[in-house]
Amino acid sequence: MVVYGVILLLMGGSLVLSVVYTARWLHRRFDIPYALLTVGIITYTVALVVQFVLIQFVDRALLGILAINALLVGLAAGFVEETTRLFGYQYLARSTVTKPQALMVGLGHALSDVMYPGLLAIGIALRMFTDAGSTADAGGKFSTAAAEALSGMLLIPMHLALSWLVLQVFLRGEVYWLFVAVFLHTTAEIMAVLIDPDSAWLLTLWRALMALFSLGVLLRLEPPRLKEP
Repeated sequence: MVVYGVILLLMGGSLVLSVVYTARWLHRRFDIPYALLTVGIITYTVALVVQFVLIQFVDRALLGILAINALLVGLAAGFVEETTRLFGYQYLARSTVTKPQALMVGLGHALSDVMYPGLLAIGIALRMFTDAGSTADAGGKFSTAAAEALSGMLLIPMHLALSWLVLQVFLRGEVYWLFVAVFLHTTAEIMAVLIDPDSAWLLTLWRALMALFSLGVLLRLEPPRLKEP
């Protein structure tokens, strides 16, 4: 029990601290202001509120159908979050033109998104220190919580890539980059909803695949070249 608790406590803490230290590294390495982190947090929070309001207008019977629920949740997450990210660049961070700056905005989204699984893992870990349950029960709780914490960490690359993709709308003057980000985000969330809630490690595998793809986007998508006069 104690061993499970310690490992889970470290995972939950590292989940939140990984975002914080990445933001600190960007600030020191590229002199990126922390204000851009705030922009990400604000736009993500607004997106959550808008999604919550929109879902209230959907018939609960429709949400009870898994395929429709997955589609609606995916579309809401994709369109709302990426649109608010776009508005964040347009109205709150107009001077954002570089990849490190976009990453800082993306970290604001990531920090907000990973806070819940991180704190949840820490809470379960603390309970394990005093829980008198069986070892088998502890192992099951640990496995599920560890998978959720790891899934949360794997969301970070996706948010960074989406932030960089949306910025291309302004750097290249092409709005279709927004729809690329919406498509990727929507696909990620649709699959996450379709996966059986009891299959926590299957969700982690899906998040890992999306994280690898996101890293590919970050590595391969370069800023547009300036046209020579």
